[in-house]
Amino acid sequence: MRTSNPKFVLFASFAWACLAGFGCVNNPVHDDEVEALGPEAAGVPPGPLHRPGQPCLVCHGPYGPAELQFSVAGTVYEATGGSAPAVGAIAQIEDSTGALVTADTNAAGNFYVLLSDFDPTYPILPQVSSSDGGIVQKMMTYVARNGSCGDCHASLPGPASAGPVVLVVLTEPDGGSEGAP
Repeated sequence: MRTSNPKFVLFASFAWACLAGFGCVNNPVHDDEVEALGPEAAGVPPGPLHRPGQPCLVCHGPYGPAELQFSVAGTVYEATGGSAPAVGAIAQIEDSTGALVTADTNAAGNFYVLLSDFDPTYPILPQVSSSDGGIVQKMMTYVARNGSCGDCHASLPGPASAGPVVLVVLTEPDGGSEGAP
């Protein structure tokens, strides 16, 4: 059937564009994740020092809204129970093929690796160390699905979080450990 009805042509063009993946991109689950992050901290503009401890790949992953896409990113703190960033620590990530990348933490304790520089094959095994290599904290398990440390390492340990990533694990008076990265 051939038609020259302008409304039909416009509708058909729009439908084709949606089916082809142009426009019509709406992911309410991702939109909710971005919204849940809340506003930027007062006085901290978007950039490498913003949002310490949050799941970086919510915005810097494949769905945006940030322009830079990271493969791995997170925040490292000096010690368990503290909020001081581990400035100058080294995050090392090894993927299942043996590919290895490192990133230094900045003044907020944040580190990131651009996807264009490292596209890991999961699972990955991260570790953090002091700049002199004297302190090394290795994760006890592999990361199987997401390079956003803040997805599992929220500010408080609990059933859904291992607690923050820390360089120095302080011990309890009974000799037990407060936590590990």
